[in-house]
This record gives sequence, C-alpha cells and structure tokens, in this order.
Amino acid sequence: MTSDGAHCEVLAVYGTLRRRSVFHKLPVAASRLQFISHGLIRGQVFWQRTYPALIEDRGIAQVELFRMVDPNVLGDLDRYEGFDSTNLRASLFVRTQVLLLNPRVRAWVYFLNVQIPRGTQQRDFTTKAQRW
Repeated sequence: MTSDGAHCEVLAVYGTLRRRSVFHKLPVAASRLQFISHGLIRGQVFWQRTYPALIEDRGIAQVELFRMVDPNVLGDLDRYEGFDSTNLRASLFVRTQVLLLNPRVRAWVYFLNVQIPRGTQQRDFTTKAQRW
C-alpha cells in the first residue's frame, strides 16, 4: 500500500538510513530528520550483497524511528532508495506506510520491491528484535 498523499510524520529505518550511516551519506537529508527512538516492525531483513533490505513477511525487525522535520526529505530519500512512485516496477524499494508493532504508530518504511530477488537472510536484525 503506497499512499504518498497520506499524512505521516514518522520514518522507520533499518539499514543505510540509520543514524550511523545517514549522517555521512546524506547530510542534507539527515538535517531534516529528528531521531525519536527504536521500534519494531513486522518483516524480515535480507542482505542484498552490499546493503540490507526489508521484506513484508513473518518475523520482527528492529528499526530506528525519526520524525520528519521537513516532509520534503522524502524526495531525497526516495532517490537514494531507488523509489519512483510513477514507476513501481522499476523501483528497487517501495515506500509504504505501515503500523509498527512497537510503538503502535504509523510510519513510512522502504521495503524491497517484490520483483527484486531476495538475498541472504540477515539474522542479526531479527534476532535482536525478537529479544525485545
């Protein structure tokens, strides 16, 4: 369910958009995000050679939650994640709004496009989250 028109101020990230990476890779975008806390999302993380990717599936993964200070930051993040709302078939990731498991808030998240072959399951993300 991609709903770009819906109002949502929270972004849930699990990979290269986490604090330890985004501030180095996308400093302008990072300045428009404010870290809130950690959370849990339904899904599984896979390793796609050089980057992690979340798929909608059974399992639980840990995410970092950000408040979007400027909603226009999504344009920068969409380009970085290879998401094109006008051409979903060609998108690497698809930005979707979901209800998180904890805390129970709606957030934007980038899921691997279902047309992209999955890599190797990344146990670290899921195992840590299941301990919560």
